[in-house]
Amino acid sequence: MNTPRPAPRYAVNATSLPHGTVWQDIDDIAATGGEGIGLWERKLPDGADPDVAARMKEAGLSATFCVPALHMVLPSQIDPPGAPQDIPTRLALISASIRRLSAFSPATVLIGPGASGDPAHPAGPLDVVANALPELAEVAADCGVTIGVELLAARRGSVISSLPRLVALLDEIGRDDLGIMFSIYHSWSEPNLHEDLLRYGKRINSVQVCDIRDPERSRFDRELPGRGRGVAPEIMATLLQAGYKGWWELVIFSDDGIYGTALPGSYWAMPPRNFLAQAKKAFDESYAQASGL
Repeated sequence: MNTPRPAPRYAVNATSLPHGTVWQDIDDIAATGGEGIGLWERKLPDGADPDVAARMKEAGLSATFCVPALHMVLPSQIDPPGAPQDIPTRLALISASIRRLSAFSPATVLIGPGASGDPAHPAGPLDVVANALPELAEVAADCGVTIGVELLAARRGSVISSLPRLVALLDEIGRDDLGIMFSIYHSWSEPNLHEDLLRYGKRINSVQVCDIRDPERSRFDRELPGRGRGVAPEIMATLLQAGYKGWWELVIFSDDGIYGTALPGSYWAMPPRNFLAQAKKAFDESYAQASGL
């Protein structure tokens, strides 16, 4: 007799809602079936953290995969305007963000190694990342939180883009508080993905969910789970088979012009609750399909 799977813990990262304030995000996510919010530090008003935490508690939302204002170790194409380029200053800013976000008791804090945006010239060197992660892990441990090291795509110019290579790096560092943040968007096309997930799935402490448009019209053109190429359900099924029991966090980029291209049918151009209601329905359908595979 098969034991039924527990209901998935579903969250939305605030980067999916570029136009809303953190207050609007909390209300909109809670109203459309979310149980968690991946806070984006850039949206947190100065001095308002206790009020944000209280509003989240009132809405029944947990903090999931929280994103520092500057979250890439290496200078990257998605840095905020005016971000410092020197590594010591970047690490000091990331460390301060970890301390700030730890007050929300997040499931994990998201840290990216770095991505240039150009696959022919990936960010680097990797040694900088290998030397930085233990320092950031120590800060996180002092704050009682873990880090999810984001596995970014080779096609986005990532310094490290395969699950086996990232596992090898983390093994070399040797810290239990460094897990892997897995994104369907970044890794769907990796060779041997399903075999790698089954082998290394227990190292994954956070999963970001979307699907892939076909064709992609820009770097900011993601699809809802189960739509487009429809790769999400099968990948989710493999993650479940590998034993993943954490949060599933929706991350959708759908440019309506703020990144330079007003894409027809942009989800960001929709009223947020309409978009989020569609997203929750798509996730539920994808998870049900994954559970049956």
